[in-house]
Order: sequence, then C-alpha cells, then structure tokens
Amino acid sequence: MGTDGQKVELERIRTQLSSGRRVAALATVITGLLALAKGVVGLLRGSPALTADAVHSLADTLAIFASWIGLKLAERPATERFPFGFYRAETLAALLVSVLILVAGVNLSIESIRGLFAEASDLHHSVDVLIVALLSAIISSGIYIWEKRAGTRLGSQSLLANADESRVDILTSMVVFLGAGASYLGIAKVEMIVAAVISVFIVWLGFKHGRVALYSLLDASLDPDLERRVIEKAGEVPGVMRVAEVQLRRAGLFWFGIARIQLRRSVDITRGHDIAHQVVRAVREAIPRIESLTVHLEPFLPEELRVLVPVDGDSAGACSSDHFGRASFFALASLSGENVRNLEFIENAARDKPARAGLAAIKHIFLKNRVDVVITREIGEIAYHALRNYYVEVYGAPEASLQEVLRQFAGGTLTPLPGPTHASEAASAPAKLSER
Repeated sequence: MGTDGQKVELERIRTQLSSGRRVAALATVITGLLALAKGVVGLLRGSPALTADAVHSLADTLAIFASWIGLKLAERPATERFPFGFYRAETLAALLVSVLILVAGVNLSIESIRGLFAEASDLHHSVDVLIVALLSAIISSGIYIWEKRAGTRLGSQSLLANADESRVDILTSMVVFLGAGASYLGIAKVEMIVAAVISVFIVWLGFKHGRVALYSLLDASLDPDLERRVIEKAGEVPGVMRVAEVQLRRAGLFWFGIARIQLRRSVDITRGHDIAHQVVRAVREAIPRIESLTVHLEPFLPEELRVLVPVDGDSAGACSSDHFGRASFFALASLSGENVRNLEFIENAARDKPARAGLAAIKHIFLKNRVDVVITREIGEIAYHALRNYYVEVYGAPEASLQEVLRQFAGGTLTPLPGPTHASEAASAPAKLSER
C-alpha cells in the first residue's frame, strides 16, 4: 500500500464499506415491511394509489437489497482472477437501482395517465389509508436522511441513489395522502394529477443515476477535478518535467489510474523507475482512494529548449570556455528547432571563487532561470552532479564560437557527456542540492 498512513486510511474506508452494508441491510428490512403494510391496507380498503405506492416501495426494497449485495461484494479482497477487486459490484448495483427507479417511474406514469382519462370510480373514505400514507412519508424521511448521510460519507453511488429514491417515496406518500384526503372529501382526479408530475421526476432520477453508473462501467472521465489534482501532485515530484496525461476510472469507492509523465532524456532507467515510484507514492498519500496508479515514462521534448553555454565573451562570436566554473560569461539561448529565439549573457560572478566556482555559478543562474541543457568543454565532478540533480542534460562542446556550438547542437552532432571531464577542485563527493 505504501506508507502506514495510507494503510490506515484504506482500512478506514473498508470499515465504512461494512457500515454502509449494514445501513443497506436494515433499510431493506424497513422498506420491505413498509411495502407490505401499504399493500395490505391498499387492497383491503380499495385504494389504488396506496396499492401502487406499495409496488413502488417493493421496487425500492429490491433496489436497496441490490445495494447491499454490491457493498458486500466490494468488501471482498482481490483475487488472482479478479486482481482489481470487486469494487465494481457496487457500480453494477447502482445501475440496477437506476433501472428499477426507471421502471417504477414509467409504471407510475402509465397508471397516472390511465387514471386521468378513465371514468370516475367509486371514492374510498378510509382513514386507514391516510394514516398509512402519512406514516410512510415519515418513515421514508428517516430512511432518506440515514442513507444520504451514509452515502455521502462513503461516496457510495448506490446508497446515494437509494437516498434519492427514498426522497421520492416521501413525495409519493404525500401524494397518496393528498389523494386519499381528496377521495375522503369526495374530490376525484387530484391524486392522479399529482402522481403524473411525480412520475416524471422519478424517471429523471432513474436516467440521472443510470448515466453515472453506466459511464463508470464504461471508464468515462467522471471527475476532472480529481484528475487535475493527480496532475498537480505528480508534477511536484522532482524530475518530472511534465505530466502529459492522467486517466482515471472509478470502481465503487475506489479509483484506478494511468499517468504519463515526461522525464529528461538523460535520466537512466533506474532513476526513472525511482521517479515513477515517487509519483505513485505522492499521489496515493494525497488521495488514498486511488487504489492503483500505473506510471508510463516518456522523453521530455519541449518545443523550446533553454541552452546554457559557458563562453569567454558576451557576443555570439565569443568562443566556448575551456572551463565551466571559470568562464567569464554564460550564454543562455532559447532554441526552437534550429532557430535561436532569444540570447542573453549572464556574467559569472563566481569565477574568482577559490573553490566550487561551478556550483556557486549554478546556484546563481538556476535561481532565476530555467535551463534544459548545458553545453561545455570542461566540467568538474561537483558541478556535473549538481546539474544532474537539477535533471539538466550535459553535452560536450567543441572548441568553437558560441554560434557554431549552438548550430552543431541544433543539428544533432553533439553528444551527451557520460560524466565529469576532470576531478573536483575541492572534493570528490557529489554536491547535494535541493532538487528542483
């Protein structure tokens, strides 16, 4: 998993999964008993609205039961056959919930339309129907608050879908109460008119949650803000020059992702592998719900390169210096292809230092400037390794004018320096700089 903090956080999330399963199980029992009560009273008292609402509550019961199954499966650990775990079982449950909401909404719409155009039927005058409808609204309110809080805390798609369905239960129960009240007072059609409006809302809820669950199953990009956060955290890792792309897919409560990061071409495989591990660790520490992140390494190929060359003068005709830290000036050129877009000269204030002049020059230059490549004829150990710590590519320079050095580099005839050209003036150990 990574750090102990990550393990604790993931264990907390899995504990919440278990808590959500218990919420779904108890809500299934309560909603099932409520559906039974409404069905019995509706049939005995001849209330078609309460009977229809009982069928609707039965659909809710099945939906919540499906969520319980999904949360139960999501708790199971990954296996060889299912290496990514069973998290998507909860997404499948959310899709099933959405289908049931759609079916309930369509059925309610059909019944409402039929009732509106049917001949007036006998009105029932039962107080029992009013009491059951009112109790149903109260109980559904409690279930809604309960599921909403649990779903928000867990980030559970199916519990949130069920919470919305419980909210619809409140409305439909109030519709039944108003319709039964209208029937009790001898007013026909009121119940069916309001039910028709509510049914449209139910259908919309079904489409809404179904779309999210379906998109999740199809690996759609569902959280651009989370992707931007991953890019930000990955880009903060030393050595990462650019995060080219991040792709995330949701599976229940957790996320799986792929990141493409760009490194300097001079970074070897071992170092690149270490940077990739640092990216994974940084992202997962910041966002524990990311269960897995695969990192692909690519070469960093900027449209414009910032090239630094130690020279003995402050003009394009000046010759490349024979020593990095003792050069009179540093030419900083912006290259786009073979074109020099900008050229500036920085006086080397560290050239007269008795020791570690190259290191002092690097600190001074890199404080205010971005440098991608250094081209030099000679460079000591400390300066060379300092540039490596900054992930700067170091090339060997010919004994030629600055203009010719830049031309040969743009033409691809210069080769990277595999190491320093001479020992350090003051120490043989590489200097340790703060990275990037």
